[in-house]
Amino acid sequence: MRTGPIISPIRDAGKEDLPCLKGRLPFRLSTTSYILPAPILPNLKFLAPYVDEVELVLFQSGEEQNLPSKREIREMAGLALDLELTYNVHLPTDVFLADPDPKVRAESVETLLRFYERTFSLAPTLYVLHLETRSASGQRITDQTAWADRTGSCLKELWRGGMEARMLAVENLDYAPSWLMETFGGEGMWCCVDVGHLVRYGIPVEGELDRCIKRCRMVHLHGVQDGVDHQALDLVPEPLWENLRARLEGFRGGLSIEVFSLENLARSLQRISQWVKS
Repeated sequence: MRTGPIISPIRDAGKEDLPCLKGRLPFRLSTTSYILPAPILPNLKFLAPYVDEVELVLFQSGEEQNLPSKREIREMAGLALDLELTYNVHLPTDVFLADPDPKVRAESVETLLRFYERTFSLAPTLYVLHLETRSASGQRITDQTAWADRTGSCLKELWRGGMEARMLAVENLDYAPSWLMETFGGEGMWCCVDVGHLVRYGIPVEGELDRCIKRCRMVHLHGVQDGVDHQALDLVPEPLWENLRARLEGFRGGLSIEVFSLENLARSLQRISQWVKS
């Protein structure tokens, strides 16, 4: 880890100073590529002095601009070298591997492979995937056996298509990550523990971290207020904050501050700067 003072070289239009935490924590500190209201490349250039890694948020597969062009990928690879930056990739969220319709499942697999192949040359540290419990029509899939069978079949299609299980972490949504690990532990994937989702859905955070930490390669961290997640980290209650700090002391994966505005990032970096040992 780097030593020396935490400096704030940029002040943006009256916003709070951003602490420079790059290289200051035992894990890779990350945030999303949607901090500035701008395309992805300006976001990367802006964020590079402050964090070790950027979470490339590629949520909507139906929007063509959400998949970086081959030219943009080359520029992003160059920026990573020049700015000492790494990437993790959040794969599209509008995919439904357990949908009852085989056509929807096949299209979802094709979409995931397309995004995986386009971004692979960036040498991401990890790909993160949502495993939806709803169909494309929004209906909840209540048959857990059918859900697991269809999802498992699609995962095998992804492996056959060239995606490596060791490069993929599955993220908890409105369910416990330990349940995902129990269901698909044999696939060789990792776990992405989304702490904000656990808080939002009333799932005990400490117990889930204790159960999953050995298979955890990524933590998503964000505040929750009035049922709305992806808020600043200063909204995390102090007892939970201290428990997180203790449990992540030996963590060597990635931690992404999953917020989507400069204000929320500034407030979050100020909070997490408390974890930097002088």
